Amino acid sequence: MVAAAVTVAVTFLANADGLGGLAWCDGDGLLCGSPKRGGHIYLRPLAHPLLGSALAAGLVAAAAHLGMRRRVLRVASETVAAVVAATALLLSLLGSLARFEPDYWDSVVATSPDFRLVSYRSPGLFSSGSVLLRLQSREGLASREGSEDLACFIEEISGSDPEWQFGRARFVENDEIELSAKDGTTWLIRFYPRTLSPVNPVDRCTDAPDPSRD
Repeated sequence: MVAAAVTVAVTFLANADGLGGLAWCDGDGLLCGSPKRGGHIYLRPLAHPLLGSALAAGLVAAAAHLGMRRRVLRVASETVAAVVAATALLLSLLGSLARFEPDYWDSVVATSPDFRLVSYRSPGLFSSGSVLLRLQSREGLASREGSEDLACFIEEISGSDPEWQFGRARFVENDEIELSAKDGTTWLIRFYPRTLSPVNPVDRCTDAPDPSRD
């Protein structure tokens, strides 16, 4: 029972931390899975309350099986726990099927002693997807990710010109990154080391021509 209570507490704390979990969708009053950004990277696997609730229900069922001597109470507790776990897993599955995942991790594109720049792929529904770049700190288990995109480029398979596609990146200072598009266009992006937020982000998505949408 103690383990179940701790599991629920950890999942809700992880969700509140900001990375993954649940958030309100586009002002429509519904909860969506995993659109939140920022927070501690290694809390991501624990950041979904519904999955945590399912695990906690399983622990309650195990506790009932081991600790209750009266068969009727034991079976009743196990049944209730099984129903709660199944409902939580079903709601989690339906939530993930009902909405597009806003982005998914792709790769590390640049590193420095204190930070790394990672890319995410953001799929498009009726248009080409995007490549999003975000900063992460390198602090071991305390590593964090910024809540804002450092840059956005249209994905390569869109067929757009190289000037709209991501080429490469490198750290030039402890708070500055050099970004280049595939055609060689280069930007120097400064960021706040404490918040991992960009001072002058690059947007090559909003105005990018998208042949797949024509």
